[in-house]
Amino acid sequence: MVNQQIMAISVMDRDRAGIVAEVTEGISTLGGNLADLRESVLCGYFTMILIAGFPAGVSVEQVEQSLAKQTGTKVSVALAEGSLTASESPEHTYVLSAVGRDRVGLVAQVSRFCCDRGVNILDLASYVEADQYTMMLQLDLSNIELLEDFNAELSRFGEASGLKLVLQHNDIFRATNEI
Repeated sequence: MVNQQIMAISVMDRDRAGIVAEVTEGISTLGGNLADLRESVLCGYFTMILIAGFPAGVSVEQVEQSLAKQTGTKVSVALAEGSLTASESPEHTYVLSAVGRDRVGLVAQVSRFCCDRGVNILDLASYVEADQYTMMLQLDLSNIELLEDFNAELSRFGEASGLKLVLQHNDIFRATNEI
């Protein structure tokens, strides 16, 4: 689509059937083309963020108003930079699983460890069952010079924080976890 505006759209509301259909129909009605979408239900709340390209004449306000009318839900829209081409998964993409006793600040602790080492968190999913907290993080380790040093730091961090940590390359994770 030539002369398009790229927008990032987020939606959050109590979960109910039909939200995805309403949002995507509203986008297509405005001539929008979806590029990327993530959706999840967290503790009964529907959450979605997506990237879409719209014809140059479509404004952020038009998208917000149209989607709010279509869904009856508060929608946030912002202009985004870049193109609608899918980002390539870097060759330095790894998956870190972290399992430990549930406690306040656990995600903050793990994300700070990553931040302090220049590691970008590409994706993160977590859940708690009984008192066990599990996180799965997709990480970009392209800023890590020596993987062996990072693994040693990660091991020390896991021991100090009471976490069982497993780091594996994204390709290996996908190959062993796909059906």
